[in-house]
Amino acid sequence: MISIGRSLVLSEHNRSAWQDPAVNGSAVKRGLVPRNYASHPAGSYEGAVRAVDLRPIPAAEWPDRLRDLRASGALLSQIRAAGKDGRMIPSTDQNGRGYCWYHSGVSCCLLVRARDGQPFSDLSAYAGACKIKGFRDEGGWGAQGVDFMRKYGTPTSQFWPQRSTSRAHDNESTWADALKYRVDEGWIDLDSSQYNRNLAWSQVVTCLLSGHPVVCDYNWWGHSVCGMDLVDGQRAFADSRLANGKRPTAKEFEAVWDMSDHVTGGYGIRIWNSWGDSWSENGEGVLPPSRSVPDGSVAIRTMVSAD
Repeated sequence: MISIGRSLVLSEHNRSAWQDPAVNGSAVKRGLVPRNYASHPAGSYEGAVRAVDLRPIPAAEWPDRLRDLRASGALLSQIRAAGKDGRMIPSTDQNGRGYCWYHSGVSCCLLVRARDGQPFSDLSAYAGACKIKGFRDEGGWGAQGVDFMRKYGTPTSQFWPQRSTSRAHDNESTWADALKYRVDEGWIDLDSSQYNRNLAWSQVVTCLLSGHPVVCDYNWWGHSVCGMDLVDGQRAFADSRLANGKRPTAKEFEAVWDMSDHVTGGYGIRIWNSWGDSWSENGEGVLPPSRSVPDGSVAIRTMVSAD
């Protein structure tokens, strides 16, 4: 088992830690339903723009851009670490329901607000997920959640307590509060990797290096998570550790991190999960190159300013 810092690198060697683990003694749940791009093509959601309309950042610039973000404290993981009055923003928690596809978008919203200097607000993901699914425990995909966030917003836990499924909270006051925390127009609907993995990856990287968190849907995992940072394989190797605390050999590291991956160029993604802070390191993990390209993804650029 290899970690970067204390964050798990998801691989076949530690499948039990991310496939169906128990966190704090309770079984976790995922809930992704793969998006049907035939009926919901990229750019079809109202208020979204297609990523092809954005200028891609050339691969040759990725190392310097990533280095500059880290040096200036502008990586999204760094922003999260101080985004709640100088303290770390807590992870969202699905609490055993298949609402990953809405929680991943809420995590992105929390990062965007922190990035833009807005104060922390405890957004309640269950509110939107319950409304979309008629209070049923059903899966969905990331864009479905973000589309709702643009139209109606997500209320704070003051109006809809975290992980509550009570219909009593579905009222006028709750949704008036939610409107203050809407995703702004122009959220980015990225192209599907099923058509062009290289294009899809380039778009994801461009968003991350531009400071836009990405809702990443992974069919192989049946899970949707928040993409935070691009991870350079060379730096990852330098920061990696085995379960016994020792540095892995190059061969041991290469067994989980393919530096020669032709699509990603040896880069991975730091993700923010929705299984609470007890999973991995403060709820964050790292996807190696072979697992980093999402099957569906959207990026949130701005939030309506409520404060």
